[in-house]
Amino acid sequence: MTEDKVEPAQQPAEQQQLDVAAASANRLMTGLSMLDRTLNGGIPKGSMVYFTAEPITQPEVFLFEFTTPRKTFYFTTDRSAPNVERHMSELNFGYDQVEFFDIRDEFYGNILNTSTEFGEVNDRLIEFIDSKVDYIYTTGEQNYTIIFDNFSFLIDLGIDIHTLKSLLHKIYEYNKERESTCILFVLKGVHERRVETIFENVCDVIFDVDVEKKGDKISSKLSIPKIRGIPPVLEYIRFKVSDRINIDTSRDIA
Repeated sequence: MTEDKVEPAQQPAEQQQLDVAAASANRLMTGLSMLDRTLNGGIPKGSMVYFTAEPITQPEVFLFEFTTPRKTFYFTTDRSAPNVERHMSELNFGYDQVEFFDIRDEFYGNILNTSTEFGEVNDRLIEFIDSKVDYIYTTGEQNYTIIFDNFSFLIDLGIDIHTLKSLLHKIYEYNKERESTCILFVLKGVHERRVETIFENVCDVIFDVDVEKKGDKISSKLSIPKIRGIPPVLEYIRFKVSDRINIDTSRDIA
């Protein structure tokens, strides 16, 4: 008669460590250690992120932080790629692992000057972006980040919502396969609420930055009301912007 062996039950502390490790294995770091700890290792792999903020909060510094953990494909719209590079250098961000796609230069320097019909402009711009998305896929990269700085540019052009959703669907499927992420920076307070809701619904994660003005002081805070598949973060995360994002360890209930 053989004796059955019973494995000892995991102790709570050991199980918690395993849970954290398992969660971290399915996460992509944001580049902000305090935020990553809040998210148990980062954002879920394959996520589409809706990042919204007012210009007064200097959201570009957040975007620069998001480039630091891994290979990043950076689409520029309102600013040229050389200007973004220069700004990153001024703040001591490296961009050796950042590959830029200059939508602004392609749009104003080529498409507008060579299109014969107005409707052709948007079609050619989408074709340009689509070709870059295909290029990203053909590189064979895994665990990369795509950033649109900013996505509002495309919305303001009046490009059909369904055309933009189709583009995002393609990026989404590539990201899922390559365990990567895409961050859409959308200017806060610029678009109709209906449009914002459509793209918030498309995305898995929402990073929402608010700013408070008290006398001569400005206070900024980040909320994360949506993370598809896991509970949202129920506290505001306060931060200050210098040459980097400095997160305050004190929290407010959202």
